[in-house]
Amino acid sequence: MVRLRYYYKAGCWLCERAEELLNGLMEKYRLIVEKIDIAANDTLYELYRFDIPVLEFRDGTALHGRIKKKDLLERFEANKE
Repeated sequence: MVRLRYYYKAGCWLCERAEELLNGLMEKYRLIVEKIDIAANDTLYELYRFDIPVLEFRDGTALHGRIKKKDLLERFEANKE
């Protein structure tokens, strides 16, 4: 099982691509994803607006922007529960 936070904004094509990657790996890694729309919170919007999508993992690491499948798989392996 892998838990992560996924910061996104509607209409962001990079966010849509990241979500497709996550959906494709959902069963294999038993993902638990907390989706957070940055547009709903001014503080989060200011913090992440130039970095979305942002995937935060329990070990404190994060991936953002153009997320590569290889990098995502490495983070999953490092953050398995």
